[in-house]
Amino acid sequence: MKIITLLSDFGSFYPAQMKGVLLTRLADKAQDIAFVDIAHDIPPQDVRAGAFALLSSVRYFPTGTIHIGVVDPKVGTERLGLVVESGGQIFVGPDNGLLLPAARSLCTPGNFPQAYRIASFEGLGSAPASNTFHGRDVFAPVAALLALGKSPAGMGPRVRPNDLNFGEAKKTDRGVEATIIYVDGFGNLILNMRKLPAFPVKLMGVKLKRVRTYAQARRIEPLITLGSHGFAEIAVNEGNAAEAFCLKAGDRIELEEI
Repeated sequence: MKIITLLSDFGSFYPAQMKGVLLTRLADKAQDIAFVDIAHDIPPQDVRAGAFALLSSVRYFPTGTIHIGVVDPKVGTERLGLVVESGGQIFVGPDNGLLLPAARSLCTPGNFPQAYRIASFEGLGSAPASNTFHGRDVFAPVAALLALGKSPAGMGPRVRPNDLNFGEAKKTDRGVEATIIYVDGFGNLILNMRKLPAFPVKLMGVKLKRVRTYAQARRIEPLITLGSHGFAEIAVNEGNAAEAFCLKAGDRIELEEI
């Protein structure tokens, strides 16, 4: 069984077209393919959010999984299409940093993801590739070729891909300055911090209770915890932190020491 995952900011019906292309290309082998939708509700054009969602998911998939990631504000321009190999898994998508955090997370110490440029978009589909939908017309056909046994190196020359990182939180005179890298469906604010502050903190004058689980806080009490993804997150027990603090992904915040 070959696993192909899909992640995009496409919403509801565009991913079905990508799956249709994959099933058509794989023909009699289609029954041996398992599709997994990681997410299709990534905020439009938010490459950083897509990269976080992909990073948080790939470690749970087995060797041989092919990931198609498409959050592609520069679709149709001269930006490259990539195939990236790392830790026994393969990533297909645009060269805008979307794939790199996840690919790096699978590397063993001293190793690096191997990235290859998709040398030509011609001949991948029955018609010329759309200028606005490379997910369907380029990346899905390439993933099908890979599922049928084509090697990543066979897709084109080795390249140095564009990278993306989430930055680092910084110690300040008053506490810690951090960036919100993702807001999940519960309104939890995920920060670019792999550890909780070593001291009690408040946000916008509101104390954040340091907890291991959400239920350790009272109902509607703001809290800070280390999430299942390995990043610090601000939440409101049985509430919505993004709404409570009027914050969104990309915002810079200061956690003040109490």
